[in-house]
Amino acid sequence: QLLSDERAGAISPASANSRINALRNLDVRNDIERFFYRKSVSQQYNLNFRGGGNKSDYYISLGDDNDFGNLVGNTNDRITINGNYNFYPFKGLQFSVGVNYTKTDNQNNSTLSGIQVSGKGGIYPYAQLADRNGNPLAIVKDYPLSVINSPAYSQFLDWNYRPLDELKNADNTTGAFDNRINLGLKYSFLRGFSTEIKYLFENTQSSTNDYLNENTYYTRNLINRYTQQNADGTLSYPIPIGGILHEGNASLIANRLRGQLNYSKDWDKNSLTVILGSELSSAVGNSIQQAPAYGYDTNTGANYTNIDYLNYYGINPRGSGSLQIPNGQGYSKTTDHFLSYFSNAAYTYDSKYTFSVSGRIDKSNLFGVNANQKAVPLYSTGLLWDLSKEDFYHLRWLPQAKLRATYGYNGNINKTATAVTTISQQSNSYYSGTPYAIIANPGNPDLMWEKDRMINLGIDFGSINQILTGSMEFYFKNGINLFGNSSLPPSTGYSTFFGNTASTSGHGIDITLNSHNIYHDKFKWLTSFLYSYAADKVTKYNVQAPATTYLTAGNGNAGTITPLVGGPLFGIYSYRSGPLTHNTGDPQGYLNGQLSTDYPTIIKDTPTEALVYNGPARPTAYGSLRNTFIYKEWSLSFNLIYKLGYYFRRSSIQYGGLYSWLGNVDFSKRWQRPGDEQTTTVPSMQLPPVDANRDYFYTFSQTLVDNGDHIRFQDISLNYDLTKSLWKNSPFINLTLYGYINNVGILWKANHDGLDPDVFSTTGTTSLPIPRTYSIGIKSNFK
Repeated sequence: QLLSDERAGAISPASANSRINALRNLDVRNDIERFFYRKSVSQQYNLNFRGGGNKSDYYISLGDDNDFGNLVGNTNDRITINGNYNFYPFKGLQFSVGVNYTKTDNQNNSTLSGIQVSGKGGIYPYAQLADRNGNPLAIVKDYPLSVINSPAYSQFLDWNYRPLDELKNADNTTGAFDNRINLGLKYSFLRGFSTEIKYLFENTQSSTNDYLNENTYYTRNLINRYTQQNADGTLSYPIPIGGILHEGNASLIANRLRGQLNYSKDWDKNSLTVILGSELSSAVGNSIQQAPAYGYDTNTGANYTNIDYLNYYGINPRGSGSLQIPNGQGYSKTTDHFLSYFSNAAYTYDSKYTFSVSGRIDKSNLFGVNANQKAVPLYSTGLLWDLSKEDFYHLRWLPQAKLRATYGYNGNINKTATAVTTISQQSNSYYSGTPYAIIANPGNPDLMWEKDRMINLGIDFGSINQILTGSMEFYFKNGINLFGNSSLPPSTGYSTFFGNTASTSGHGIDITLNSHNIYHDKFKWLTSFLYSYAADKVTKYNVQAPATTYLTAGNGNAGTITPLVGGPLFGIYSYRSGPLTHNTGDPQGYLNGQLSTDYPTIIKDTPTEALVYNGPARPTAYGSLRNTFIYKEWSLSFNLIYKLGYYFRRSSIQYGGLYSWLGNVDFSKRWQRPGDEQTTTVPSMQLPPVDANRDYFYTFSQTLVDNGDHIRFQDISLNYDLTKSLWKNSPFINLTLYGYINNVGILWKANHDGLDPDVFSTTGTTSLPIPRTYSIGIKSNFK
């Protein structure tokens, strides 16, 4: 309104700016930044030991990481221990044992997620979380203050929500450990033969402990909602007054056994290497979520056990219906068995020609009903030709040149699908009061592995004195029997069927170049350049979704994928849009080829083929350019990355959200008078009631699609090697000081709105920008 008054001449620009700045100082986001955010600090300590002799050797690594996240209350501590011991009792026999132990402890005590800054139900923009003295203040949450502070609830527990008190009362911890033991035995016999057996045992345990004491809003609110007012005016508490404890545990026990036979022989101009083996894996996972411990007392460890989960209670505020007391108890168990047979052979003649072939058969208990359906045969074959060793090769400036080609298949597993019918146990039925189950996955006895056919063609090269080295690789990829949805007759009870119903194709190129621009004793300049291009297309998918589905699904790195045959797996689709109307500033679309503002009909009747395909939602070309400068003990390295050939949907004003305090900077660019349509694409302001269809059309119109191409200054690293400055009897082999900055900033972007494409998600809403991080440290090796 201040901006409008300024443009209309009602107030001076200076007065408008002064009043806007005053409001900005009261913005609740200032309080959020003040109380809920801090500078993120990460500390990493690592110590390694290595030693041994002719009969044995060992390696031990100790690590301690402490991460204080940028949200107050959150910490992440990790301790790692790695050890490996090799014993050689006699020639040809090697025994190995390794241990890997990781322990993590997390504090997840930030309560920022409980504050809805904007949108319907959110707090107003100029709410305050604390008074001038820093004392917590109550804000609106869930219910109007006039209701919860009315005389009808005067005997209830305090129903006000104070975010700063929540931060002080949070007590949510997560602990986990992962323990792995490796055993290995390798024996070499005869001439060229060796055999090895490896065994891995893994034990992973995790636990969560979220205690919500009686002062937290969650506990007070839950008790109040179920509080019953008796006829005599007294209160009874189906959920007892006290704290609430949520506990859960998860575990994974895995056993993996691998046996392998190796053969290697060189004779005359020939070289042959063969391996043959098998791998067996079994992993069993268990998860237990305990029922909430109502009335829990941390001092005594006691809780109120007489909880009635069966009956329904009237819910406060009065008139909110009736519900059962929440019982989050749940159990799950997964069993994953995997068996694989594999072999590989490579033959080289005269160090010029190499032929390789590999094959494997993978089996999983997740597929098929019959034994032969549980397995997938996979193979690959390849050729390598060292062209530079041929007598006819005379390119002196390129003394190294190798050509290679491979062809083969890979297999993929999707563990959300199963060959047999699976059910999911539910809590008590509303009608019968007894537990019941629903079908989670209908049976699919013909379920198969996904397969990817890959063709690779490549060249490796190196110039004289290795001034320029690199590789270039072309690939072609076809996805076969991919998991996807397919329509089913309604009489089956399901609308779609999930199985091997989809196919894709793709191709690309990868280029790597490394150059020694300057290479002297005291000064070196090295450059590394990476370029990748990847394009994909959906060639088969048996579900034709409504046009609106393609506007919101599969348009980026998150969300549900809804492929459209002929397009990429992730694509941006939009409504075709025209200019704003001259007299009213309304956005215009197309209906039957003509400009129209009939938004409900445009949304309902626009066919999929009439949508505008803006382009891929993921970069089709990407890479990096790194330069490293070395002068005596100093080294400086900086890296530029680029992403090209893709698009994103930016956010803009939605007037339906504006009145729920969801604003956008585009509001200042809106159409305000006839003729503005020549300089802006932001629609005019709507007064309530807002036309939701108008907002929806504008949000998903091609007007809001921007080019995502950009170049980013990714990181810079500075190192100083103190080794040459050390005294003669120093215990250090080397000692290096280093500093590192990550995500320095964007150097160039194709969009003209000043936006960072990496912070936009599939629906055009923004996430938090990627923070810039700074690191300093010291690395050393001891004698």
